[in-house]
Amino acid sequence: MEYVGPNIFKLSESDYELEGPRQDIRGFEVFDKNGEQIGTVEDFYIDRETRVARFLDVSAGGFLKIGKKHFLIPVEEFTRDVSEEDRVTVNQNRDKVLGSPDFDPDKVPDLGFQRSIYDYYGRPIPQASSTTKVTREEVAAKKGDAEVKEVEKNGEEEGGGVVASVAKKVGKGAAKGAVRGAVKELRK
Repeated sequence: MEYVGPNIFKLSESDYELEGPRQDIRGFEVFDKNGEQIGTVEDFYIDRETRVARFLDVSAGGFLKIGKKHFLIPVEEFTRDVSEEDRVTVNQNRDKVLGSPDFDPDKVPDLGFQRSIYDYYGRPIPQASSTTKVTREEVAAKKGDAEVKEVEKNGEEEGGGVVASVAKKVGKGAAKGAVRGAVKELRK
């Protein structure tokens, strides 16, 4: 299977630049809708195709990077009052944010995790987002599930169980391959 790059990238690990300095809120304090402090904006995750910010990495707690937790939050959950410098507000309460799925900021989150974050916050996936696309891995997994079900069905019909059915399919495939090889040799 060929490697498929992530659909998002971390702003700090790229040469991508925001339109203006006012958009860069890294280092800003994050407060919940009730005014309680949660943490700090560490980074942005940008959609590779649309070049739009999709998530913020918010860190909270810890001392000298020990015990610090990171939370991935959709940008749609944030508001910013420009009269309040170095501060953004997440449209949730502190407990909701602190209860969000575990996030490792050293790894770019995969599509499944991104979707789970949108679900957790009750947000639809943005229309033009690359998060809505079906990956090759998902297609292969669905195809694989269909093949497994077919094998199980054949095993039930023919008797002998799944292993016997798989062995029969492998044998048929090997026989077909041998015939094709012989035909190629004859054509030479």
